[in-house]
Amino acid sequence: MAAGATITRVRTITYNFYRWRFESDFLVRLGLAALFACFTGFGALIKVYLPWTPVPITGQLFFVLASAVVLGKHLGGLSQVLYAFVGILGVPWFAGPNANPEPFFDGVPGLYRGIGGLAILTGPTFGYILGFIAAATVVGWAVDSRVRYRRPQFLGLLLLAGTSLVYLFGSVWFFAWWTTGFGLVTSRGGLSFGDLMVRAVIPFIPLDLVKAGIVLGIGTIILPNRPFARETDGSSLNAAA
Repeated sequence: MAAGATITRVRTITYNFYRWRFESDFLVRLGLAALFACFTGFGALIKVYLPWTPVPITGQLFFVLASAVVLGKHLGGLSQVLYAFVGILGVPWFAGPNANPEPFFDGVPGLYRGIGGLAILTGPTFGYILGFIAAATVVGWAVDSRVRYRRPQFLGLLLLAGTSLVYLFGSVWFFAWWTTGFGLVTSRGGLSFGDLMVRAVIPFIPLDLVKAGIVLGIGTIILPNRPFARETDGSSLNAAA
């Protein structure tokens, strides 16, 4: 009984949060998007460097997927747009390539300073940032559009799709950077599909699956199991109830 009452209480609290988020005015919603932009920026500072690729493993994907689950359509994507825009303006919260990593705190491994500014646009990692925007927008739109998409089996597929979008944008950008240098640096020559996967996708899959799994667990607990907005399947679920 106690466990059931706790679950009911959590469901009520989270339902009220999502309804409040949906009905809040623009400044509140913008503030929520800015908060998750900051979370993504923090995730960029958590890095593991690999010797065979200029792309580091980071903690960003967790916050990207979480922004979609918590903020939903419009705001999830907006949080990642803000992250990209503010970083381009100069805030050093992009992960950037593996050149000369500088620890954020002396003696604390895994936490390194980021970069900011227009230089990210000519580097190997900007495609992943574009993928963050796409993933947060698509997953956020889905969880706000239908109640059934918030169920674990559908949510898990959505999170995998969002992760795949990040890989798609990231690997396409990486390939262009490697083979052309964007006309700013000498190209590194050709890059086979296998080499592209090894440098831009495969090393990140294990930890990214863990991140997606954690977000799935969180989403299963906090996402409303009944309509709070204008979900297209909301009326039929209410009628069934």
